[in-house]
Amino acid sequence: MKKLISLALIGATLGSVSLIADENNGLYVGGAYASTNIELSVDGLGVATQNMLDASSDSVMLLAGYNISKNLGVEGRYYLNASEIAFDSKTKNTIFSGTYKAETIAFYTKPKYEMGIFTLYGLLGVSFNNYTANRLLGGNSDDALFSWGGGAKFNVTKSLGLFVDYTDLGKSDTLVNTNLSSWNLGVSFQF
Repeated sequence: MKKLISLALIGATLGSVSLIADENNGLYVGGAYASTNIELSVDGLGVATQNMLDASSDSVMLLAGYNISKNLGVEGRYYLNASEIAFDSKTKNTIFSGTYKAETIAFYTKPKYEMGIFTLYGLLGVSFNNYTANRLLGGNSDDALFSWGGGAKFNVTKSLGLFVDYTDLGKSDTLVNTNLSSWNLGVSFQF
């Protein structure tokens, strides 16, 4: 039994060393300007679906990730609206008005393909969205939704990269339907 445990520990150590030795692997962090598109519509008021809001908001996005191999990574992102959006809409003689903002945390599996100084990648995962729409949702609403995206990174150096990508942060199917998506322009640094 001790031999089996020793062999497992040696194998895990060698695997860790091989991961560390690969220059494509490792921790990275970054930040971006995000133009977040917010769409709100409402169902169930005795009328057809009514679009109440379709607007863009400035957001800040922070990310941290780990490149497991040359072609696969994992990544976490945090989005925060830097500006609130005021809305005013009328549905079946009912006026909805207030301010809207969102905060999102997303976790992704990140398949990627390197082509010299460029890297193309996809994002598949889940987003946890916290919506605040005063006088519409009655406060806050939290959703955990499927999220996806894709983009490209220009590798300025081995450590520094500039990226542009699109993320669909999910669509909720509650009484108030919310769809968040974002175009992101940012910088990343790999350690």
